[in-house]
Parts: sequence; C-alpha cells; structure tokens
Amino acid sequence: MTMSQRFYIAHADRLAAQYDSLPFEQVHAPLLSQVPYSPSLVLDIGAGSGRDAAWMAGKGHQVVAVEPVEAFRDHGRRTYATDKIQWMDDRLPALERVMRSGLRFDIIMMSAVIMHLTETDRQRTIRKCAQLLKPGGLLYLTVRRGPPDPARDWMTDCWT
Repeated sequence: MTMSQRFYIAHADRLAAQYDSLPFEQVHAPLLSQVPYSPSLVLDIGAGSGRDAAWMAGKGHQVVAVEPVEAFRDHGRRTYATDKIQWMDDRLPALERVMRSGLRFDIIMMSAVIMHLTETDRQRTIRKCAQLLKPGGLLYLTVRRGPPDPARDWMTDCWT
C-alpha cells in the first residue's frame, strides 16, 4: 500500500465531505463544453467521493467509477446511488479489472490523480488510457495546483 493510499484511507470521510462541497461545474469548468449531450460511456479513474461520476450520470451517461479506497467507494454508493454508476476496485497503472471488462470509453476522467504516480507509471497509465478510449474520445486530466504534499506521496518530478 502506498503512502497516498494510507492517507486517503485515514482521511476518507473528511475528504469526501470536502470534495462533495465543491460543485462539479466549478471544479471542471473547462470540461463542460466538451461533454457530449448524447449518452456516453465514461471512465472516472480515482473517482473519490463520486461527485464527478454522479454529475456525469445525472447528464445521462453510464459511468464506471474506479476507486481503490473502499471508504470512498462506499461513500459514493450511499451518497450517489444510481444504476448509472458502476463502482470498481481497481488501481493504476495496470487497471486490470477495467482492461478485462473489454469496455471502451467516450470520456476518461482522471482528476487530481496522476501526480501520485512515478514518471514510469504515468507513462504506462497514459498508454492504458489510449487503449481504453474510443476513437475520437476525450481524455481529461487535472492535477492539483500548488506544491507537492508529502503526506500524499506526490511525485515532485510531475511539477517540473
């Protein structure tokens, strides 16, 4: 288990409340004009509390919400109960369960996740996403602004 996973497990309730307090539209304003109106298949990697998956589901999309921290998955299932979100316990960079599903996605979201990975794992993750993305699909990545947080095991070379 990584330092990041231990951090998120220890602080899951507080972080879920923090994430849920911010509206999707505020956090992901650049994505809003890119989200298709027609029902699409969305992969939310590092889904956290489920806020983003729930927003996408609310727009009529089917979402696979990948989250390695059980407390976040449980929170998401309780808070955003819908048959439009399938929760999955899986991990980067392999995404073994997602890869085995055979699904290909119109949108892949990875919000504030990639900075936890080493350079090698970031490259592997991007290759996996390319395999999972339908032709013409959208890969949407965000990173947290500010200096690396040692408690969350951020990779400092992500910032250079």
